[in-house]
Amino acid sequence: MKDKKIIAYKNERTKKIAFNLRRLIVRAVMDEWMKLLREKKNKPMFECVRIENVRSDLYGALQASICECSSCRDTDDDMEYNAALREWYCTQCAQEYRDYYHKEKEIYGDHYGKVHDDEDFYESFL
Repeated sequence: MKDKKIIAYKNERTKKIAFNLRRLIVRAVMDEWMKLLREKKNKPMFECVRIENVRSDLYGALQASICECSSCRDTDDDMEYNAALREWYCTQCAQEYRDYYHKEKEIYGDHYGKVHDDEDFYESFL
C-alpha cells in the first residue's frame, strides 16, 4: 500500500513544541491509566470490568496516536503513518522494518511466506 504519510518538522522550534506536546499527552494518558488502576481496588466485579474496558480503550487510543511510535514508544522523532496497520511509527523503526523485509526476501525469495507468517506486516511498510 502506497498510502504513507510522514510528519517531519523542519523548523527546530516547531519540532521541540510538537515533541514536548507529545510527551505531555503521553504522560497525561498514563497518569489517567494508573489512576483508573488504583480506582479498581475494592470494587465489585462488574465495576472492575467497566474500569478495565476504559483503561484498554485509553491505552489503545494512545497506541494508535501520533504521540508515540507503536514499536519503540519514542516520542522525539518524525513519524510515518502505516495505513494498513492504522498506526504511527517513527521513521527509524519504519525504515528498519523495510530493511529487514528486503533482507529476508533476498535470502528466502519466493519462499519467504512459507518461512515467515508475518509477511503482511512487513509488506505494509513498503
